[in-house]
Amino acid sequence: MSNDCVFCDKAKLGDRLISENNGWYVAATLGQITDGGYVLVIPKEHIACMGALNREQTNAMLKTTKETCRALSLEYQHSHSATPYPVTVFEHGIVGQTIKHAHLHLLPTVIDLTAKIRSDFPEAEIEELQYAAHLQELYSKRQEPYLFWTVPNGKSMVCWKPSAPPQYLRLIVAELLGRPERGNWRNMDAGLDSGLCDDTVARLKPYFQGGGR
Repeated sequence: MSNDCVFCDKAKLGDRLISENNGWYVAATLGQITDGGYVLVIPKEHIACMGALNREQTNAMLKTTKETCRALSLEYQHSHSATPYPVTVFEHGIVGQTIKHAHLHLLPTVIDLTAKIRSDFPEAEIEELQYAAHLQELYSKRQEPYLFWTVPNGKSMVCWKPSAPPQYLRLIVAELLGRPERGNWRNMDAGLDSGLCDDTVARLKPYFQGGGR
């Protein structure tokens, strides 16, 4: 636990908290790029990035993420398809973080970030992950900053050692969705964002409290 980390203090999540279990929080994020439904999956333990999770933590993260993707799919996309979920997931693996605590971003939209990332970092190594815990296995050997994201076919990608600026993946998601003004969470209209966060919490909480609507 870090005394100055906002994700280490449950109280600082406040009304944005949607669900929690033994090791994880699910919370509406500040800076709703989509019209609600943009959430974070956050470990309670102070961990630098998802790549640094051990096997037990990885399994717990995957379970929590799957439950969250299901809730987003049902509530925002009205989809009952098991795989792939119509949800985009991404992470700034140390590089590009504004909060130095692991957190996955989940948005109820399908978008492919690969071409943009390849264009922005032509010298960086990009590879497709082959199975659920592949990122953690690779990171344990490489110990390098990375960008992680999912693509529409349900696969996951990783870009190693990119020179990405803060909030990079947020910024390109907002640009690709035609909402560049929502890319930087610090600059988003506070009233609009508060309303979207409140709506997100209200719509998603029932899926975690009673198994769905």
